[in-house]
Amino acid sequence: MIDTIAALSTAQGPGAIGILRVSGSAALPIALAVLHKNGSSLTEEFILNQKRTAIFCDFVDAEKPLDQIVFFYFPSPNSYTGEDLAEFHLHGNPILLKRALQILFDKGARPAQKGEFTKRAYLNGKINLSGAEAIGRLIEARSRYELELAQKNVFGEITKLSSKIRSDLISLKAECEAEIDFSTEDLTFESLEERKNRMISLKNLCTKLIKDSERADTLILQSTVVLFGEPNTGKSSLMNLLIGKDRSIISDVPGTTRDYIAEELSLDGIPIRLVDTAGIRETSDNIEQMGIERSKREADSANVKLLLIDVSLPFDKSSFLQKHKERLHGAILVANKIDEKHKDWNRNQLEELQNEFKLDITEISCKTKIGISHLLELLKTKLTSNDNSEDVVLLEDRQRFHIQKIESNLSEAIRLMEDNAPAEIYIQEINSSLKEIGEVNGHVDNEEILGRIFSKFCVGK
Repeated sequence: MIDTIAALSTAQGPGAIGILRVSGSAALPIALAVLHKNGSSLTEEFILNQKRTAIFCDFVDAEKPLDQIVFFYFPSPNSYTGEDLAEFHLHGNPILLKRALQILFDKGARPAQKGEFTKRAYLNGKINLSGAEAIGRLIEARSRYELELAQKNVFGEITKLSSKIRSDLISLKAECEAEIDFSTEDLTFESLEERKNRMISLKNLCTKLIKDSERADTLILQSTVVLFGEPNTGKSSLMNLLIGKDRSIISDVPGTTRDYIAEELSLDGIPIRLVDTAGIRETSDNIEQMGIERSKREADSANVKLLLIDVSLPFDKSSFLQKHKERLHGAILVANKIDEKHKDWNRNQLEELQNEFKLDITEISCKTKIGISHLLELLKTKLTSNDNSEDVVLLEDRQRFHIQKIESNLSEAIRLMEDNAPAEIYIQEINSSLKEIGEVNGHVDNEEILGRIFSKFCVGK
């Protein structure tokens, strides 16, 4: 008999409601031991007559009421885990929930491990492995984009794609086996060219899935936004303004920032790594030179570059190009100190550069906060310009590994066909591919792999 597990399934900390979840063969007996209504214990008949229905009752400890709760009972197999499952909806006081959970342990449950509820759902055939991984990603999503991709997988995107790949592989295998078994019969099979083209098409689908997933991973990871430019253009002031605290030292003395400073923040759900860099200038100070070189490397690897210029000073376009031409392409040019702008400043001077280097130009003042909201909108647009979840799919590392193996197997099968190898040889690559696609959604026997997948979940899931 599989033991019965219990855990808090809502977030830690105070809240309006806290849900304790119990799953296993002893879920109903444990519930009967702690639930009263109108001063009397609930009966098994009463609960079974109201299965999957909210029951308002009392949670008791040694006949003493602990809380008024709402209780749900989901008998096997019609539950999240596929086992008998009980949910106790208490008031969300952490002390109260901890006491109630301990009582459930005292009555026969044991503490659930991370992801154990979802693991049992998988083992009992309620969800496939891709669905389980999608639930974990959905819970942990750190941005709107990642959430949308996880939602697609929760609703079966990976399952549909892997089912298509499996169906195409089975069709290829059947055609090969028919040719092998009935090669002496007067039957018509598809041409080798047609079969090879089908393999190429399927291989290209796998290649696209891998590339799209890698692109999705890049967009999910923190986007690096680098502030760079000459000393005293306001990089540190803008850094402090965007993160809402004094993180960078502000000084009129050039070379104050000797190395880059990085902070993490969220812009409307987009995780950002914001980097303030050393001012770019000629210097004989070895330490400052090292900081400037690091700053250039950060700018070169950034997802978005914010190049600040001080418009309170005369603007020399040729000098500006000489210093920054290498890093201008695709940058946002931030004209700072617009509240103190020089009499000769005119953003029209940059129109030619704007077209040549695909620049976005905005004017701001860190002192008065003029233009900051427009800068944030520009930044958000830059960060989400490729943020289209419609045409990409997110693969977990395990899933990508199996798709890559299929891509490799099909490449080898195509090579063998082109070398005029018999079907008995290249069908082995198709068989290997079928095994790999089975691992994406199908049953995995390796307990270590399952443990690694579900250990990423929270305890109550």
